[in-house]
Amino acid sequence: MERTKEQIQEMLSLAKLCPDDLLPTTQTIYFAPNLHKHNEYKFIQLNPKLEATLKAGDVLHINGEQDDNAVLCTEDTTYELLHSETSNSLLLVKDLKLRDTLAKPIENSLPDIHKVPIEGIFYDYLEAVHRKPQLSKLKNILEETTYKGPELEYEVDKSKLYTFEDLWLKEQASKIELKAALHEMQVITVDGKLRLLDFEYHFRVLSFMLKIIDENSWPLDEVDFEVTVETLNDLVPLDVLTSVFELYTEETKVRDGTQLYRYKEFDVCQFFAQVLLYSAGKFNLKDFLQAWQESVPEGMITDEEMLYGIAIVDRKANPSVVWSFPENKLPQNINERFKVLFDTKEKWSVNEIAPYIKRLTNDKQDVNALLTKHARPSKIDGVKYYSSKHAK
Repeated sequence: MERTKEQIQEMLSLAKLCPDDLLPTTQTIYFAPNLHKHNEYKFIQLNPKLEATLKAGDVLHINGEQDDNAVLCTEDTTYELLHSETSNSLLLVKDLKLRDTLAKPIENSLPDIHKVPIEGIFYDYLEAVHRKPQLSKLKNILEETTYKGPELEYEVDKSKLYTFEDLWLKEQASKIELKAALHEMQVITVDGKLRLLDFEYHFRVLSFMLKIIDENSWPLDEVDFEVTVETLNDLVPLDVLTSVFELYTEETKVRDGTQLYRYKEFDVCQFFAQVLLYSAGKFNLKDFLQAWQESVPEGMITDEEMLYGIAIVDRKANPSVVWSFPENKLPQNINERFKVLFDTKEKWSVNEIAPYIKRLTNDKQDVNALLTKHARPSKIDGVKYYSSKHAK
């Protein structure tokens, strides 16, 4: 039964309320004849950042494949959607007017009546909780179409090639987080598709590019991209040249309208260290350091700190040795990772171990917090080291 304005006026009088003190609209709430079923809608509790994102007109995305737990993504952040139940009823209503949308009352006027139907009743909702992106499948997906050079493209299953947008829809990450992960993995773009570069082919292309520095007697900070491309365009596809050049260079100066570049010393030296250790097993440290310095362009200086996260140096051995130990080969589970680290090397300095656990940090736990929780500190000659909590 719908209420009339006269009935509402009578109720206000019985309640001894003055209409002039009230807002001019009375909202009557009632159950709609056909309530929506529970699975037709989901409530999501938004934190202030997500609320601000929507108010700014930006879009939120739900990402992941059919068997994945759903995640909610802004442009730069990933949120896990957790199912929560509530003992209070959550009502889905249509056209409810909030206080700040209602005009001030007009003196001696009767209230307007606004009907608000209840469309559904719910007892659960989704809570958006910030988390790091889950990209464990990313490498496996890209490894299926590793780029080994144009002469071997006939081996590649073209149905498994992905653009950035294709891959983003499959992965549980925001766009900016996914771009950062692809950059870290040194993924290149070939014909618009994302590709991992075969290690040996990668070495060949980078070696070609660095050789041009000597051929043209360029200072290290005056590398010309156009000359590099013109020299190598018969040997390496343009997309590959462009992608590898972008990975390893940064802008320096402009000369006669031409942008010049330099190769990033750290990245180049670290890659050549990986090349030397690729299949070498344990390498005599002294011989390795000499071979490593000789392998990089003249003027670049190698440093043992460049080995952090890709190799282990053992000075307890006689003679001292070094061997490949890449971070991306370690388990994703934090307890398993620490076990592998301490099984491989008894004591680690903070600088040595940090690259191996940085990926597992979050907003609440940085590298130091993880070490405090999972390792035992000690000092040797004034330097802090970490070892297994369960070591004897």
